[in-house]
Amino acid sequence: MSNLFEELKRRNVFRVGIAYLAASWLILQVVDLVLESTLAPPWVMQLLLTLFAIGLPIALIFAWAYEITPEGVKREKYVDPDQSITSQTGRRLDRIIMFVLVIAVGMLLVDKFAAREPSPSEPVAEVDTEVLPEADVRRSIAVLPFVNMSSDTEQEWFADGLTEEILNSLAKTPDLLVAARTSSFSYKGSSQAIPEIATALGVDHVLEGSVRRGGDTIRITAQLIRATDGFHLWSETYDRTMDDIISIQEEIAVQIARALETAMDPDALEKMMSVGTSSVAAFEAYLTGVGMWNAAGATTDVYEALNARDEFERAIELDPEFAQAYMRLYWFWGTEVASNQMLANLVDLPRDEEIAKRDEALANAIRYQSDPFTQEFYRAHQAWANLDQRKALRLVTSYLDERPNEFGAFVTQLNLMRELGLNAEILELTKGIIERDELTADSANQLLQALRNPEQRDLMRALANESLERFGDDDFSLVYQAHRLLLWAGDIDGASRVLPRIKKSDLPIDNHYLAELRQLCAEQRTADATALFDKALTEYPDDIGLKWIGLKILGENDAAEKLFLTYDELEDFETLGSYLAYTHFDPKPFPNLMKAMAGQGMEDRAVINLPYRCNR
Repeated sequence: MSNLFEELKRRNVFRVGIAYLAASWLILQVVDLVLESTLAPPWVMQLLLTLFAIGLPIALIFAWAYEITPEGVKREKYVDPDQSITSQTGRRLDRIIMFVLVIAVGMLLVDKFAAREPSPSEPVAEVDTEVLPEADVRRSIAVLPFVNMSSDTEQEWFADGLTEEILNSLAKTPDLLVAARTSSFSYKGSSQAIPEIATALGVDHVLEGSVRRGGDTIRITAQLIRATDGFHLWSETYDRTMDDIISIQEEIAVQIARALETAMDPDALEKMMSVGTSSVAAFEAYLTGVGMWNAAGATTDVYEALNARDEFERAIELDPEFAQAYMRLYWFWGTEVASNQMLANLVDLPRDEEIAKRDEALANAIRYQSDPFTQEFYRAHQAWANLDQRKALRLVTSYLDERPNEFGAFVTQLNLMRELGLNAEILELTKGIIERDELTADSANQLLQALRNPEQRDLMRALANESLERFGDDDFSLVYQAHRLLLWAGDIDGASRVLPRIKKSDLPIDNHYLAELRQLCAEQRTADATALFDKALTEYPDDIGLKWIGLKILGENDAAEKLFLTYDELEDFETLGSYLAYTHFDPKPFPNLMKAMAGQGMEDRAVINLPYRCNR
């Protein structure tokens, strides 16, 4: 046996085997990158693996039976031992092996420390519980927009829609805080490091991924990262066909919830993550519509908004019982009939027909929603649309008892409280979030808009300053809201130090005007404020919201009130009622609105005048 071992070494059989395996691995890595870019089907890689496996024994037999000589390859038995150069061949093989190993180590290091753009990783069937967060650590996550790696740029909408649906599914988990879509999507295309993004959003974990489509084939990668150390808690690569897209989306959400050890029963968890349709074509149209609608909201692109409506309608045609598609269609028509919205009045239909379409879409969403809790949330929106804010608040509060971390429901609850003038309840809610250390960039943004209490100046100032310190570097919308709250708190000097950040931001110019107008009036520079307001109106002559807010800041209450009399006469409560969120809006001068909201306590609703207005 020892003689055989020595002979195998002399004939370089071991070296050939090692060199073959190393070279095969390197070739497969390169081929995998090429196949990924071309979105080749999985069987291509499987075929190559089979061929390399078959080739290994052939290479070993060849090394045993043949020898390389100066005259070429000869059968080993015909080579004179004194003329054999197997030792030289062995040294060449050693150099080849070392070269391949250096390249392999380099590729592994690049894969480990490369930029943040997701790359396919080896599937992890089980999660190592030893590296998961401790039980007392707050579970929170941000879902970053999945990168569209398809050659077709139109797939951007699909990738964005898929991201949001995963986010929405996770948000239903009671013990998992999920950053809102608006905040997560602000980092689309960002090269910032994961820990920096997580800190800015106030979360402990980040989910990122990529989508690549080619024909009917799709590759989705997803990886869950712990922000503190960049450790990958879970990762998976899905090479499937589009027929599997529903199961992939549901599986990703379920796996993330399990990886973070959320306290959900497995059966209840899978049911909660259900997308609500079995039609792949309907789900694809729905995801595309979601991506288009969100893009339209960010850019006010009219055509994308209309395209989104068309996709939702197509999803409903393919599955007439697709509740989520009906709900999205309701949001489109709800925006269409509120004339103060940027994406309103896009369709040439009589107003009563548009309202009918809105109400029909919502009724069908309720009718076909199989989840009783989500159905309750939809009913809250129905009561809200009917100006029954009291009922809507009861329903959404009940929904939040079951799903306390769903941000959309939290925003709905807070807005209803604002419209009803429930300032004490808003104060209690704000204190609770601060005491539980649950302040995130998203919740801070909402509370900065809602907290209006002249007796809580210290709290308002503290909330504004803490929000600026923790989240202000990456969120100019939050900076804008914090500036206004500082003025409500009477901190005129503090607000003046924040104003330059707004004026240098990429916020819409009308926001720049309003922030500066507030500051000027707070400093009682009425002449300068009036001149700035006139300038703003020359640039935005049709912006009714800018006019009303500007007049209220200038202290021209009667002029501001006259702007809305026509809306009351036309019974355009969708537009008029939206201003109830402002504590300085008084509904009593509008008789039709007051009649429509009978029983909501509008007669007793407190009206708090702007403390920083001119002419006070």
